[in-house]
Amino acid sequence: MQRRTPLHEHPELSIIEHSGWHEYRVDAPGRKHRLASRIPSLGGLWFDACLLLGLAYYWNAIVETLPRLAASALVTSLYLYSRSTQVLWESVMIFPVLGIQLETHRGVAGLSLLASRKFIPWSSLEDFLINEGIRGWDIRYYLVAINRTPQGALQLAVAFENILPRFPILLEVYHGVQEALQDENEHGSDT
Repeated sequence: MQRRTPLHEHPELSIIEHSGWHEYRVDAPGRKHRLASRIPSLGGLWFDACLLLGLAYYWNAIVETLPRLAASALVTSLYLYSRSTQVLWESVMIFPVLGIQLETHRGVAGLSLLASRKFIPWSSLEDFLINEGIRGWDIRYYLVAINRTPQGALQLAVAFENILPRFPILLEVYHGVQEALQDENEHGSDT
């Protein structure tokens, strides 16, 4: 397995190449890129530690009455939920014989707790392209996979929909998927 970062000015993009698949991974903003290892960073957990110390310090006052306990439990639960569902990275995985897979990983401090995946087989993939959209007063580019459902309808699947990386990153991923799509079309027409 080989990991590389092709764009020096955009280290959040890394390409992981394996004999059976390729992954184009984009780290969420604010995450430090580590080429050598993916050890979770403890630097972002300082607020969590302060919150825990504050709860311990005021524990006797919190458990005195039921409304305080309920309010503290609700606020703490909402905070923990929001921290554990942050987007860590999103990726486009290319499986040369099978298709592409769009992934979103969520978790806390570099530890992936939840992953959502959408697999699109080559047989239903119509095209993979860079599109542009308006977001507020800004024009943003995004990658979209156009695939056909079994009923014949067209369906759009947006890659990196939470992170929305900049154009040079999208262009690198676009070229990789188009190359794999072209190889699949050449191999598919041979059979």
